[in-house]
Amino acid sequence: MPLIQLRDRSFEYAVRVSKRAKHISIRCSQHRGLEVVYPSGAIKPPPDELLKQKCDWIIASMNKFQALRAELPGREYVDGETYMFRGQPHILKTSRDPKVTRINVECDEGVLRLTFPDSPQLARRALRRDAVIEFYRIQAGQYLPMRARQLARELGLQFASLRIKNQKTRWGSCSAKGNINLNLRLLMAPVEAIDYVIIHELCHLEILNHSPAFWQLVESHCPHYRHWRKWFKQNGSSLIL
Repeated sequence: MPLIQLRDRSFEYAVRVSKRAKHISIRCSQHRGLEVVYPSGAIKPPPDELLKQKCDWIIASMNKFQALRAELPGREYVDGETYMFRGQPHILKTSRDPKVTRINVECDEGVLRLTFPDSPQLARRALRRDAVIEFYRIQAGQYLPMRARQLARELGLQFASLRIKNQKTRWGSCSAKGNINLNLRLLMAPVEAIDYVIIHELCHLEILNHSPAFWQLVESHCPHYRHWRKWFKQNGSSLIL
């Protein structure tokens, strides 16, 4: 990735062309970092010129994200860690059982239970992590498609396909062909927040951009969308596995 010097600091940045973008924009996010987004066909002015114009804003934004990263909990997948499930905190508890042959994960009454064989090798952190992610993937695979079909029927819309992904930067996406992707980490958010993301992507089946007309459509189906959009901006970075 290219580098730019802003005052006494160097920042990596990406350049991206978006069919949805109508104007050139500079974006900072905790997951994507710094990027310059051009609409299709626009290549000027050069990105370094644009970034220098936004020097103060970029430095302040990157400082904020650095502070947020320092506050995020580290995941060791050991007793006492908290994992969100449909908006509710669950405390991780581990146990050994010589009768089981693989790590089992269950979620019940505020507890996320990991039971693994009485084998040091099978109790490694990497395997515990894989087991937790797979648990969320299974739960997401059961809940999200079902809820998307329900909401699609209510909205009178139909999507072509739906896939569950473990994405770092997006909670959802919708292609021009009507294919929807949803992030498995949505299962950590409140159910109302999950509905907002699904409705957002379903609305892209009608309007494949973020124009005022699109947000009016979202609001007609999700009157409190602004609250949940803000919620993801404030809390999304803490929904980690």
